[in-house]
Amino acid sequence: MGNICGGGTVEAGTVLDRVISQASNKDDCLLYRLANYKKGGELIDAYNSGGQVEVEKLIKEQFGVLMYNDGKGTVINRAEYLRWKFRDQQQVQIPIEASLSTQDPLSKWEDHQACWQMQYRGSLGETLLHVLILCDTKMHTRLARTLLKCFPNLAIDVVEGEEYLGASALHLAIAYFNNELVQDLVEAGANVEQAAKGSFFLPRDQQGPKPKKNTDYEGLAYLGEYPLAWAACCANESVYNLLMEHNANPDRQDTFGNMILHMVVVCDKLDMFGYALRHPRQPASNGIMNKDGLTPLTLACQLGRADVFKEMLELSAREFWRYSNITCSAYPLNALDTLLPDGRTNWNSALFIILNGTKEEHLDMLDGGIIQRLLEEKWKTFAQRQFLKRLVVLMVHLFSLSGAVYLRPIERSKSLMEMEEFQDYLRAGFEVCTILGVLSYLIIQQGEEIKNQGLVSFLKQQDPAKAIFLISNILILACIPFRLAEDKRTEEAILLFAVPGSWFLLMFFAGAVRLTGPFVTMVYSMIMGDMFTFGIIYSIVLFGFSQSFYFLYKGLPGVEKTLYSSYPTTWMALFQITLGDYNYAELSHTTYPTLAKTVFTIFMILVPILLLNMLIAMMGNTYAHVIEQSEKEWMKQWAKIVVSLERAVNQEDAKHYLQEYSIKLGPGDDPSTEQRGVMVIKSKSKTRAKQRKGAVANWKRVGKVTINELRKRGMTGEQLRRMMWDRASISTPIKIPKGVAPAPEIPVRPGSSGVLGEIEKKPESPDPLEPWSTREIANMNTILAWQPSDQDSM
Repeated sequence: MGNICGGGTVEAGTVLDRVISQASNKDDCLLYRLANYKKGGELIDAYNSGGQVEVEKLIKEQFGVLMYNDGKGTVINRAEYLRWKFRDQQQVQIPIEASLSTQDPLSKWEDHQACWQMQYRGSLGETLLHVLILCDTKMHTRLARTLLKCFPNLAIDVVEGEEYLGASALHLAIAYFNNELVQDLVEAGANVEQAAKGSFFLPRDQQGPKPKKNTDYEGLAYLGEYPLAWAACCANESVYNLLMEHNANPDRQDTFGNMILHMVVVCDKLDMFGYALRHPRQPASNGIMNKDGLTPLTLACQLGRADVFKEMLELSAREFWRYSNITCSAYPLNALDTLLPDGRTNWNSALFIILNGTKEEHLDMLDGGIIQRLLEEKWKTFAQRQFLKRLVVLMVHLFSLSGAVYLRPIERSKSLMEMEEFQDYLRAGFEVCTILGVLSYLIIQQGEEIKNQGLVSFLKQQDPAKAIFLISNILILACIPFRLAEDKRTEEAILLFAVPGSWFLLMFFAGAVRLTGPFVTMVYSMIMGDMFTFGIIYSIVLFGFSQSFYFLYKGLPGVEKTLYSSYPTTWMALFQITLGDYNYAELSHTTYPTLAKTVFTIFMILVPILLLNMLIAMMGNTYAHVIEQSEKEWMKQWAKIVVSLERAVNQEDAKHYLQEYSIKLGPGDDPSTEQRGVMVIKSKSKTRAKQRKGAVANWKRVGKVTINELRKRGMTGEQLRRMMWDRASISTPIKIPKGVAPAPEIPVRPGSSGVLGEIEKKPESPDPLEPWSTREIANMNTILAWQPSDQDSM
């Protein structure tokens, strides 16, 4: 029967390319002599010379020896897999399980059924049926269906190699939109719950030797492992219906905990989300969480799927009444709001994920719609009152702090502990008020937030302005021991940093104002983005030139009185040169005047001309971007302030506020909890009457198209039904011109040789019940299976 695959350990990621290109004799095995990825092989040659009938006869007579129990199959164990993996190796060192990668089949091996023998498999662990499907031509499809007709148990075989582990013929047929072969495989007994877990089918950040702890689910071949998820991700409604009829479970979760609705969000298939959610046989559940604690709604927020997110909100709404195109609906908040029904913080809520997102789609989710209405309800219920109260307290604190600073004695030698004049007593009063304000802020306000959120969450959710104000308050308290020790110099040094930091909290409140909010966002973006990048490059340049200038100014008369007297002060001198403050005449008095002027010229070209103008250009781009989306940026900044004020509220008060701005919708997914919703009254583009009229018009259009196509081909509806569901022939339908008679069969020539034997060419007999092509039948099947909905009629 020929040589089996030779050659060593499979290298994931390169094997398929090598096999397709046939660049090495390493993959010279029987399977690739029968059919290879270059769409050749002896099986194809036999079909071209003898036709399908003789190929079918040959398969039945000779292919049984390539399978377990003559095509009946058997259970393969770990030893059988190891014999294939380490084929043709004289000495083999079996790895221990602790040293195996997470994608290695041996790490989670389970004995399972197989039909095609392991010793006759390809370099990927695939069978002949897999190769025929991957080649994806009409000829290969006919051969695959013929092979499956002769040996139905081939439908249970999966790819055994590490890279494509678990991929069945059903997976591949779905990926290539081969609906007819999908039905053949299902009828032959293919496992509709088979999981494709190979490294090729994982998200991109999970394919390396050290996968990330939290994946972003991005990857061209990550389709959810199960055939039903593949059908949904490929938007193939016909196959989805077929698998559902064979008891496929839409709520089955893959390795990452994702089910059907998670996967259509990952693949951004808006139409399939509503189709799976409202499927008449078994609707997919919408509240299931994956292993990262994300529901389909929160996953859409994390990935920035704005269209899917809005569609999910509309599908989850409960309509109370409708008058013309005005509707009153409630939208569930359990996965949307930052508060749970019992008042606890929901850290995996859609609102938190949107506010922490960096994509433009996250801004679109905030602009208008349900999120904006939810934030407005929070603002009116409690946030506005908390905001004004904190602003008044801050102004009082800043007033007392300013009074304590401005009333300090002019004489530097005078002790601050002495109280001789009224001004000293007044200053002491301001200082006591400042200290009491600081202690109130740190112990009561911040302590309550830490209690409600936990220390880790408190530190992770800090706003820049609030973080600077917190540090400033700590510095003010640090002045107390130095005051008692009468260390005035250290006290004033600390105070110089604490005072401006205390005023910086006003940036937090300015972010909630429509006039100044976008500019606050702009300042943060420039500091964390543009200036940070510029600072890295600028520091590298200063490190190099500071040494040169320090060396050039050595020996200059009176250098001790300049900034070039030491290496650290040379840094400040170069910073002043960057801003245009320099004395060019001094260069003529250095030890090497010409060299000093040359280095100075190079520095001026690189830093003030190049880098500084580059920083200005970067800031200009940031300014233009923020101003272009000023309304959305302000909305995001305002939303962060609302959520920040909410986190300072204790659980009991938060529960009370939640009950004020929401309504009860009944029990939640957990019977012990209730589901809350926010009520929204809005107008829709069409009334119910227009939607019904549109649905009727669509049904009429579908009926006319179907009747016209049947009349054009002279067929009846019963013949069409038989064509789509009975399928008398196993072959792929081909449209035969009228008046052309099929050619006679040519018998097999005696004495044939080769692996399959030499078979004479024989044309394929047409099926009288199949006057249409496969694509036409698939299109008609989709039309007839379609059911109009409100969205379709709109």
